[in-house]
Amino acid sequence: MLSHLIRKELRENFLNIRFIAACGVSLVLMISSIAVLTRSHEEQVRDYQDRVRQQDEFIDRYGHLNRLGWMSALTRGPSQLQALVLGVDREAHQDNFVSNPVPVLLSRLDFAAIVTIIMSLVAILFSYNAVSGEREAGLLRQILASGISRNALLAGKFAGGLVSLLIPFTVSVLAGMLFLALNSSLQLQTADFSVFALLLAASWLYVSVFHSIGIFFSTRSQTSGEAILKSLFAWVILVLVIPNAAPFLAAQFYPIPSATRLAQDRYMITDRERDAIVMQRRNAMLEGSFADLKGIVDLSPNEIQERLKSDPRIGERYRQYAKEYDQIINITNKEQGEKYGKIEEVFLQRSRVQEKLAAILTSASPLSNFVFVATDLTETGLAADDHWERVSGEYSNALSGYADVQYRKAVEKDPTFDYNDYLDLRARPRFQYRPAGLMERAAPDLLQWGVLIMFNLIFFAAAFVSFQRYDVR
Repeated sequence: MLSHLIRKELRENFLNIRFIAACGVSLVLMISSIAVLTRSHEEQVRDYQDRVRQQDEFIDRYGHLNRLGWMSALTRGPSQLQALVLGVDREAHQDNFVSNPVPVLLSRLDFAAIVTIIMSLVAILFSYNAVSGEREAGLLRQILASGISRNALLAGKFAGGLVSLLIPFTVSVLAGMLFLALNSSLQLQTADFSVFALLLAASWLYVSVFHSIGIFFSTRSQTSGEAILKSLFAWVILVLVIPNAAPFLAAQFYPIPSATRLAQDRYMITDRERDAIVMQRRNAMLEGSFADLKGIVDLSPNEIQERLKSDPRIGERYRQYAKEYDQIINITNKEQGEKYGKIEEVFLQRSRVQEKLAAILTSASPLSNFVFVATDLTETGLAADDHWERVSGEYSNALSGYADVQYRKAVEKDPTFDYNDYLDLRARPRFQYRPAGLMERAAPDLLQWGVLIMFNLIFFAAAFVSFQRYDVR
């Protein structure tokens, strides 16, 4: 009996104009979106390669230890699957060599937007009149009078409607993924196809939520017009209101200092204040144990070299001075770094708390849960930022250690060598980004998968309960 009801529902949907429209809309949107984003991704890759090349050339020619931090600041390349899911927009704090501001003003259309906005509306379109429409046509009473139970009828409508909805969507997704797989510039790996499969499964769950919502309100309405109004109101709340209001509420409940204030503190503590302390301690050293070098250290490097050659005793004293001066710089850098580090740590802790609070509040929307899953799987979301910070920090430590070794070697050869002198870093370790593994990306989102399943169960169960008391007359 159930299979007969499912086949009936499929046959009616396949012959309906909305099925043809869903096929056309989903296929056109998916292919066009992926084609445009693939082109954009190729441009971003070229831009990233230009950045890295110019940065390498700059360090090779002008590298020095005093400003190695900003000279070697890493540029983050685009995610391999950013042609599918755009995720976090990082262009706000990363200028392009050639920037076109027009796309920023317009809505971005990617896989996540198609699923969360377009397909959720299509799901409601497929289900809003599943029960109320047949009641209006006088068919519902006849079907139930033939001996079919209400549970079987609703289960058949749910399964048949969902399958007929997911067929055009799945075909369009597979066509889009085939387009990506055939694009030689992306060089997809085996793990990427596993990401595709998980994305498709998450999309099914998300679309199913709104299909269940449509059926639920259809069982709570006497007319199809009333059902679609209720369904669209629920869509506005779940898709537009909650995801946009939750981060604002989190910021109101748990405010954090501005990033501009943090940048100002960093500049004052690690730059201006640090330089003033170094100069103060240097002057104190020249007034004390190295008073005999007071008139020498401020000479030009060439003049100092001449004095060192003419007087070996001064040369030895200058080596001692250079060694202690380096210690002053290292100690001051450490002290000021720790001072700023405490401020930054407080800021980061509060930022993480606010981020978690916003994530908790937005979890009341199926859209937010799907977006978290999609962006984490494609390495375009918040988890990817954490992974980037970790691997880039490891490289920065390795580069800093290498530069310190090279600097000490240079000082041994030339006591007058300074932090601002050119340091040959051409043999330095080069950064190679290692993306997180698939399990590492998928594991943090188990809760989001569970929430999507819970939404389905809640609305599906609510529809069944409502249909038991539904007036079919």
